[in-house]
Amino acid sequence: MASAKLALPVALLLCGFLVIGSIQSTVGKICPMYCEAAKYMTCPSTGCKQLKLACNCCVDAKKGCIIYLSNGNLRACPKE
Repeated sequence: MASAKLALPVALLLCGFLVIGSIQSTVGKICPMYCEAAKYMTCPSTGCKQLKLACNCCVDAKKGCIIYLSNGNLRACPKE
């Protein structure tokens, strides 16, 4: 009899753990809202192909991309 009374709370507890374990937390990323004077960018996934103008590494660019600025400088985006 005691095991029958214990089975329901244990089952509910296990179901709760499953639900909590399936919830994925997302941490937001704060991006600066400015655009650099860029000509184009290249990304490892596209090789040497010149992609559309990027605003900055945080907003537009993907991991490992390089933004080519109008003044001739490069901005390497983090690979993280």
